[in-house]
Amino acid sequence: MLKLMICDDESVICESIQRMLERFSEECGIGLDIKICRSGEELLEQMTPDFDILFLDIRMGKISGMDAARKIREKYSDVCMIFVTTMTQYALEGYKVHAFGFLKKPLTYAQLRLQMLDAVHMLKSRRSESIMVKSGNDSWRLDLNKLYYMEIYGHDIHAVCADQTLTCYGSLSEYEKLLEEKGFCRCHKSYLVNLRYIRQIGATQIFMTDGSVIPVSKYRKKELSEAFARCIGGNI
Repeated sequence: MLKLMICDDESVICESIQRMLERFSEECGIGLDIKICRSGEELLEQMTPDFDILFLDIRMGKISGMDAARKIREKYSDVCMIFVTTMTQYALEGYKVHAFGFLKKPLTYAQLRLQMLDAVHMLKSRRSESIMVKSGNDSWRLDLNKLYYMEIYGHDIHAVCADQTLTCYGSLSEYEKLLEEKGFCRCHKSYLVNLRYIRQIGATQIFMTDGSVIPVSKYRKKELSEAFARCIGGNI
C-alpha cells in the first residue's frame, strides 16, 4: 500500500487526479491510500513522513506549491514529489527540491500512468534498502545506506545515521533479526553495526568510517570478522 497526497487549489483537478489514480490502482493491482488537500498551508499541516508520493500544483494561494515543497524537503527527504502544473518554466527550480517529475496540465491518464510506473519502481527499489521505525509519535523510513549503527540507549534505540540520529522504539534483537540479511551484524549486546561502514576491527573495538569507536564482544568477534570478510569480498 502506497500513501499519496494530492495538493491543488482546484477541486476539479484534485478529483480528476484521484480518479486517474484509482484507475491506475485497479489496472496495476497496486493499493493506494489517497489524501487530498487544497492549499500549501493545509499541505504543511497534514504532511507526515509516511507519505510516499505527493502530487503538487505550483500556483496556489498564500503559500505556493514550490514554497511548500522547499519546507517539506527540509523535513522529509524521501517523499516522491511530482508537480502537476501549467508553469513548466519552474522545472529547473523544481529539481532543486529533488522533484521526481513534472506533469503538464491538462493531465491525461497516459501521462499519469507512465509517471506512476516510474515512481512505483523507484519506491520498490528504495524500500528494499530501508525500514520503517517509530520515533516519537511519527513513523520514519530509515535509509539503510545512511545508517552507521544502532545502539541501546536506556530503554530506547539510537539509530546513528549520516545525516541524523533517531531515537526509535523496539529492541535491538528485533532490529538484528530484521537486518541480518541486509549487511548488519551484532557486535556487542548494545550495538548493531553496518558492515559497510567498518574501517577496522581491533582487539576490543571497531573503528567506523565516521570516526565512531564501538566496543566488540569477545563472544561475537569471530562472527563479526567472518561477516565483515564476506562484506568486503562482495558477498553482501
